[in-house]
This record gives sequence, C-alpha cells and structure tokens, in this order.
Amino acid sequence: MTGPGNELAAGGQDYGRLRASRADREQVIDVLKAAFTQGRLDQDELDLRVGRALASRTYADLAVLTADIPIRPSGARLPEAARASVNRKAVAAMTGASAVLVAICMVMAHTSDGSPFVIPLVVIFLVMFVAVPTGWLVLLHDWLEKRSARAATGQ
Repeated sequence: MTGPGNELAAGGQDYGRLRASRADREQVIDVLKAAFTQGRLDQDELDLRVGRALASRTYADLAVLTADIPIRPSGARLPEAARASVNRKAVAAMTGASAVLVAICMVMAHTSDGSPFVIPLVVIFLVMFVAVPTGWLVLLHDWLEKRSARAATGQ
C-alpha cells in the first residue's frame, strides 16, 4: 500500500518527489495528533510538526514528519491484568443493576395505582429491563472471546 514518502511501493518509482495534496497533509496531521494523544509527542513538537506539515509540498516532506512515530495497531487491547480489573468491575456493576431491577419490581408490586411514583418507577423499570440483559450479554460475549483466544493459543 502506498502512502506519503513510500518510494518502494510501486516498482521503485520515486513518489517522494510528487506534490502532496491538502488531504495528504491533513492525514499526516491526524497521525501527529494521534501520536500526541498517545504521549509520543509533546505540545511543542506537535505544533512544530503541524506547521511543517502545512508547509510541505511533497510526499517526501511529509514522510519525514512521521518517520520516527511507530505505528500502533488500531485494535490494540488492554493488557490482560487491566482487562481483568475492568471485567471484575463490570460484573460488580451488572450485579448491582440486577439487584436494582429486582428492587424496582418489588416496589412496583406494593405501590398503589394512584401513587405519583408509578410513572417514574415504570420508566426506570423499562430502562433497567433493557440495560441489564444487554450488559450481561456483553460480558458473556467478552468471556467467550477470551475463552476462544485461550483455546487458539493452547493455554
């Protein structure tokens, strides 16, 4: 796949000399912004490189601006220890939400028809009735995904 400054991609032609478009400059600026949010560049370096990107005329000029920034896969996952902590918190949250759903059912059963609390309770019940099973399904999906990944690696 060819990109700014990739002279070897199409049979050794020198694409570095070709003029870069505004879209090419904006793409490089997006890469620089991503590097800044990842902590790979500080604010001064970002400002300097964005200024150079805007003044760049060729693909070679743009390639120099991102040559020292490693490419991080977009689907990067959290380390396993961090994921385990997140999963424990999610299970605790879903357990609490399930308890709230049960409590709302019990309160609704003992609330008279003329009570001003019936409508808010019904709304909360309906929201929880959708959210709780959805949350549990998301957790089940994550568990099955991890299980299949472990099976694929033979752990």
